Amino acid sequence: MAKTKKVTITLPVELLESMRSHTDNVSGYLTELAERAERRRLLREELDRYQDEFGAFTDDEMAEAQALLYGGEETGQAA
Repeated sequence: MAKTKKVTITLPVELLESMRSHTDNVSGYLTELAERAERRRLLREELDRYQDEFGAFTDDEMAEAQALLYGGEETGQAA
């Protein structure tokens, strides 16, 4: 099990109520969201490093990546 540390945060009441309507484990819910955000940040850093070294992605490369992520020409809709 991962080492944890208890912290106190302040949330708008409406947001907390919304989270509780989806889960009884608000701590776990927030941990999952934070982990996703951290993965996106690390990926963005890696993509930026790649482009700094090799140049910006071409339109063809972007289209191929979107096809792999979203299945075809569609964008913004995960398969």
